[in-house]
Amino acid sequence: MKKANLFPILITFLCLMIISCGKDEGPNVLLVLIDTVRADHLSCHGYHRNTTPNIDSLALQGTFALNCHAQSSWTLPAMTTILSGVSPVVHGAGRPDMNTYGVSRSIPWLPLAFHNEGYRTAAFFNTMFMNEDFGFHWGFQHFDCQGVASGTSLRRAGQTVDDFLIWLDSGEESKPFFAAVHCYDPHVPYNAPEPFRSLYTDPDYTGVYDETWGETFESIIDINSGILTPSQADINNLIAIYDGELAYMDSEIGKLFQELRSRGLHENTIIVVVGDHGEEFLEHGRVEHGDNFYQETTHVPLIIAGPGFNTGRVISESVAQLDIAATIVAAVGIEFTILEPAVNLAETVNSGRDIPASGVLWRPEGPLVGIVSDNMKLLWSVEDDSLEAYDLASDPHEMDVIEPEISMIEAAEYYWATPPLGEPPLVNYSESVTRELQNLGYIR
Repeated sequence: MKKANLFPILITFLCLMIISCGKDEGPNVLLVLIDTVRADHLSCHGYHRNTTPNIDSLALQGTFALNCHAQSSWTLPAMTTILSGVSPVVHGAGRPDMNTYGVSRSIPWLPLAFHNEGYRTAAFFNTMFMNEDFGFHWGFQHFDCQGVASGTSLRRAGQTVDDFLIWLDSGEESKPFFAAVHCYDPHVPYNAPEPFRSLYTDPDYTGVYDETWGETFESIIDINSGILTPSQADINNLIAIYDGELAYMDSEIGKLFQELRSRGLHENTIIVVVGDHGEEFLEHGRVEHGDNFYQETTHVPLIIAGPGFNTGRVISESVAQLDIAATIVAAVGIEFTILEPAVNLAETVNSGRDIPASGVLWRPEGPLVGIVSDNMKLLWSVEDDSLEAYDLASDPHEMDVIEPEISMIEAAEYYWATPPLGEPPLVNYSESVTRELQNLGYIR
């Protein structure tokens, strides 16, 4: 009887084992996406309150970007940029006109790239703007989005972390994971659980700007339209309860870090902590966010820790949300389309790069484009062609308008003329709200 030649079969088996082992030993990736968090209210950024000790520890250990610029000042376009590595004018998600658009299937998409590499993928989102109607489920095997509209969150950070941990413990431990955990808590209304709600407040304050403020948009519109003018005590109380939200959220993020350590996952998990946009407290005469690109709405925290990033490195150069995707895929070694001006933050960050912002939500004056190059910043109002320029080194609070540089004006015009990558899908906002309410049992 002739013996079968087992050599080719053995070689094939060994190759499969090598590929499988390589994939199983790849680092996990955890995105901690924080909604409505301005960098200058984190204690690691020098804030006078100790709001974020757990995030501070990660910044001390990992790679800490001091000057990360958001690509928009509201959730839908900014989160799309974080998960795609492309800017709002390229991906098109947002509200560029009276219509609302979701995630185009033509843009690069991190969750899909990791799913195609055999990773377990999961998302835990807490706003309607990141649900299936808007296309954020693309590439996630496990998708859990809760939240009705921009001002309403149904799940606090603690429950979101718990839900992630339940998912983490329920799957194949041999496979690496890519997961996104979204903390919506700092968004209005600022109503953290006690003792965090009262952590920084003045007990003698008796005004109406408390944890119920912002439950309706009329309260925000009245201030931004000039109908109401809050006192300094009112603004101080809003800031205090906002900071309480940050402290509560940080405590739950600390629990998340501890649970990763207790499972022995921390040494092989790349953790990215990033904000989608900031929040205004009358620095430029307005509150909340979504209608401008001043630093209070676009300077967001960015920290990366884990394999390859636990160096205690501080990046002082200007970086962007669109750099996150390029950095992660380079660290993990998976295929992904990188578009300019995105860069790998694990490498030397060169100065002089033009970092864009666009995609305002509600701005009566029409579209706005922002460009940051080193310490120089330009804001261009597209419809009336008005310009504001600032030197962030000497004027970090953007109080003194200076003469704009021609090169930055040209960069803004070039960016605005960049063609979109595919066509973003039109989303019926009213139908999406109704469907969310029906799913939650609020309406039939």
